[in-house]
Amino acid sequence: MPNDLHFHIPVGFTGTMTVTKDGEVTVTSAAPVASAESSLWPGLDPDVAAKLEEMLQRQKGYDPTTRSRDIAKLLLERGWEIYSVNLKGGYILFTYAGDEHGVSLYLSSLDLNNAKASHRDFMKSLPGVDVHKPDVRVPINGKHYDQALDNIAAIEKWADG
Repeated sequence: MPNDLHFHIPVGFTGTMTVTKDGEVTVTSAAPVASAESSLWPGLDPDVAAKLEEMLQRQKGYDPTTRSRDIAKLLLERGWEIYSVNLKGGYILFTYAGDEHGVSLYLSSLDLNNAKASHRDFMKSLPGVDVHKPDVRVPINGKHYDQALDNIAAIEKWADG
């Protein structure tokens, strides 16, 4: 057995390595592995990805038919950003920085909604929406899913002018 012992310690390693007199090496913990949440949501901060995943799993538990995961993925792919994940309130706030209007949509397990008074008239003009006081809701589940996708595209087009 050679006298030299070489270790290649991965960046971010936290743990203990023990080398016995016989040359046996024991590692009691390993370098942190990228969380499943961050690999599911590449490009997101790991804390935001973990909260997003927790919320989407919770929403699926409340409503097994929800398309909220599909909508979240689509919004991120189309350039929307997550402003916050409100674990207590049960929603994810997405923002879109259009050329003419900034838009905020709250994603729940049932719908996307917008509560901004200056957007109300436009949001009410979209097909298939539910108008409430003070918000306008875009249903996302079941037969409403395809209409929700069309409405998202219409919102982006309006926001961009």
